Amino acid sequence: MEGNVASLTSAEISSLWSTYINDSIVACLLTHFAETVTDDDIRPLITETLNVANGHLRAIEQLFAAEGIAKPVGYPVEKHVYPGAPKLFSDIFYLEYMYHMSKFGLTSHSGAIALASRQDVAQLFHQFLNEAVMLNDRARQLLLEKGVYVRPPYMVYPKEAAFIEKQSFLTGWFGPRRPLLAVEVAHLFTTARNNEIGKATLTGFAQVAADPEIRNFFLRGVRVCSDIMNTVHDVLRESNVPTVMSPDVTVTDSTKPPFSDQLMMAVINALSAIGTAEYGAAMAVSLRRDIIALYASLIAKAGAFTEDGANMMIDRRWLEYPPHFLDRRELVLQKS
Repeated sequence: MEGNVASLTSAEISSLWSTYINDSIVACLLTHFAETVTDDDIRPLITETLNVANGHLRAIEQLFAAEGIAKPVGYPVEKHVYPGAPKLFSDIFYLEYMYHMSKFGLTSHSGAIALASRQDVAQLFHQFLNEAVMLNDRARQLLLEKGVYVRPPYMVYPKEAAFIEKQSFLTGWFGPRRPLLAVEVAHLFTTARNNEIGKATLTGFAQVAADPEIRNFFLRGVRVCSDIMNTVHDVLRESNVPTVMSPDVTVTDSTKPPFSDQLMMAVINALSAIGTAEYGAAMAVSLRRDIIALYASLIAKAGAFTEDGANMMIDRRWLEYPPHFLDRRELVLQKS
């Protein structure tokens, strides 16, 4: 079939490469989770999620080898995970983190399907998406069974359809603000939850990072997450929307690192990218101008933090170069 003969497109290479990098990070985290988990209900899900991540790595390696594409370095477990290190996070955090990452998988794999041209690549990402759906369902069910699942806020059911009659529906800076829309609350809730996970992760990493500059960077991230959560909670409270967060996203008192500084920086870089994407999606569907402005400010704040982290990784030669097009001008200059 023509679809199996054509070369991979730049979009397909990008999707496969990004998935490989992300799954290699996840495999490192889950290796420590699997070694230190004590909850017998959560342990099987960690094992299965780790098997899924390793399966993705093998599948992409095989495809790249068949195409003659260099395999990414990624984050090998043997280099970035320190066996025997004490537990850094609670078992419930492990479960929350897997649930969080499964939601990212739902988004990224469906996006990769939309960008795929070759049938084999589309089928591969269909498989990845189905696995993300399965893991998301299992993680949610476990959170529910343990009584720690945090639901988005409830609302009174609409009794009739209505149309917007006043331009003030869109305003938000001056005068009375209209109540929040359900879609606005959904994204504000997600923003708060993402930053709660990020804050816990950064707190743990700050406790164990070896490099003082990296440790201070993580502490700065804790402050950024706290500021964002406080701002979002203020917006929700103004509309009398409850802001209950997870009861047990906790960090232990360990100061011995389970991971390399390089891996921890990569984790935070990935979480920041997920957060920035969520802010953009939220801004696109929010209709109150003050909320749109809020997300614009969050994108700027998260972008500055992410850029500083990327520069620190570049300074240490830790940031792998993504697939890129040839610099034709440089080739011409070399010829000269």
